[in-house]
Amino acid sequence: MNKEKYIDANYTPDKNTSSEIESLNREKEDLSDFNLKKAFLKNIYLVDAKMQNCNLERTQLEDASMFGADLSGSNLFKANLKNANLKNVNLENCNLLGTDFTDTKLKNVYWGKDCKVINELDAEKALIKGDYELAEEKYREAEDIYRHIKIALQAQTLGDDTGKFFIREMVARRKQHKKFSAARIGSKIIELTTGYGEKLRNIVFTIIAIIIACMLLYGIEGVSYGTLADGETQRIVGFFNEVSMGEDYGFLTTLGNLLYFSVVVYSTVGFGEMLPIGPIGKIVMIFEGIAGGLVLAILIIALYKKTMDR
Repeated sequence: MNKEKYIDANYTPDKNTSSEIESLNREKEDLSDFNLKKAFLKNIYLVDAKMQNCNLERTQLEDASMFGADLSGSNLFKANLKNANLKNVNLENCNLLGTDFTDTKLKNVYWGKDCKVINELDAEKALIKGDYELAEEKYREAEDIYRHIKIALQAQTLGDDTGKFFIREMVARRKQHKKFSAARIGSKIIELTTGYGEKLRNIVFTIIAIIIACMLLYGIEGVSYGTLADGETQRIVGFFNEVSMGEDYGFLTTLGNLLYFSVVVYSTVGFGEMLPIGPIGKIVMIFEGIAGGLVLAILIIALYKKTMDR
């Protein structure tokens, strides 16, 4: 069978294309660089097919069996993949703009490093060249692709993959803003501190960092803690207070009490036996209480996503 015709950029698929492609794949032929633009390949069997850098623009692949196929570098612009089996498929560096993933089986798909689609990679290259208009256009395309993939994955309760593409969607959206705009800076802070609510490690590190930072700030002015033995003099716990640094109240004890106070404020438990005594401590306490309520809520949601189907 002559397969050279499929490599011709001017090839026009006909009614025999589907059966011929299937036959070539059964013979373990390499189908890379094939031009199958607008081909009707519904229900085609292409398990483990080697189809790198193929032109599959607007190709009808509905109900196709493509388990384990290598489609890396292929053009899938507006391809119809409804109900197709793409499990274990390699989609690295594919153009997925407008691709229909309705009910497509997408478990264990390899999307490329960090799940970046070719459009985002092109945007990064455009930024390096200083072509900001092209970069914004490519980031906008990438955001649209990530959103559609996220929805498809969410429908199949593939929670971890859904989270990855939600993050990529938010990153692509962020990079469409001006470099030092409030929206971009705020979005970056959210990514670093919580991973847009998807990264447990970021959230836990943020909680620990806030607690420790606030603990150190409380130690500058000190906090009041009960009374001394005479029942009258207020005990001050702080780094620069003689009472707290005395013989019976060492530095490690001071740190422990400040850490305890910081955790109590962060968790909004509020026992009340320790109180800030200066303006710095009061401002920090307000910030920590608000941050604690917000980040703990995000942590609970993230834990739910990790343990339950979306």
